[in-house]
Amino acid sequence: MGLTPSFRIEANSADITNIIRERFSSLAITDNAGLASDTLRITLTDHDDENRIQFPGTGAELAVWLGYEGGVQRMGLFIVDGIEISGPPDQMTIRAKAAPQDRTPAGKTAMQSRKFRSWEAGLTLAEMVQTIAQEHNLTPAISASLGSKVLPHYDQVGESDMNLLTRVAQTYGAIAKPADGRLVIAPRGESQTVSAQPLPSVSLTRADLTDWSVSLAKRSQFQSVQAKWFDKEAGTEKTVTSGAGEPVMTLRHPFRTEAQAKDAADSEYRKGQRGSATLTASLPGRTDIIAETPLVISGVRFGVDGRWVVERVTHTLDGGGYRTSISASVRT
Repeated sequence: MGLTPSFRIEANSADITNIIRERFSSLAITDNAGLASDTLRITLTDHDDENRIQFPGTGAELAVWLGYEGGVQRMGLFIVDGIEISGPPDQMTIRAKAAPQDRTPAGKTAMQSRKFRSWEAGLTLAEMVQTIAQEHNLTPAISASLGSKVLPHYDQVGESDMNLLTRVAQTYGAIAKPADGRLVIAPRGESQTVSAQPLPSVSLTRADLTDWSVSLAKRSQFQSVQAKWFDKEAGTEKTVTSGAGEPVMTLRHPFRTEAQAKDAADSEYRKGQRGSATLTASLPGRTDIIAETPLVISGVRFGVDGRWVVERVTHTLDGGGYRTSISASVRT
């Protein structure tokens, strides 16, 4: 593999790399570990009055590979959702997201449309995800630890599929998001690929980092979290607890089952225990660093060395080369 940065772009499965390269100015991909959609931004020069760039259609599917000559890696599938033209200098910026906002040429559909339906109790989370993924022409990718979760009754009343999945996933401390043509459901911080496979850790030393900073703050003041659920057989409201000690956080809304209440309490407790130490750093371009990647940092100093997990990463390619910027939290 060479040291010269390179890229490849396909639009609706047609290779447009050479066309893009003639006008290329910059490319930036942001990969988020949370609920926010992953994004792509491509900026092209548009200086030729007699050969202006044609507006690409919104809904076009852009597959992007990034890396170095002889070794580019697929970074995801993005759906064009906006165009901006500006000047001087005259240029065009194409914006795209991993989550479709409208029907694409390949048949993917927006997940923001409101629906009215019910999901009967006893359905597994994997079955719900499979149904919704098929409706939007996406491939389901759900963590093995979540797929077998048995769901209570859910009413989807004027609610989008994306909002419903987010609501259900949060109950189990998980995230729901479209990524690279898949509908991903995975525990937050579990470090998995979009195909629900474990992510390998990446080791970094001081020599690997162009710059870095760490901000430190105390953990949540709560020592335990309680959630309530209604026991129909006993006819009483009961409580489950995650953690021990006071002060206690009590989740506001009751749950239908003990299992669901315990999952929610455990999720909130883990979130509070992570603390709010945040690492930001930049380094020469690394395609192996994506959202949720476990990092092992050494040789910097106390407070920086240790285990982290990437919350957000931006890969940028422009006249200054290829670089990667990360934001990470302490891994628990």
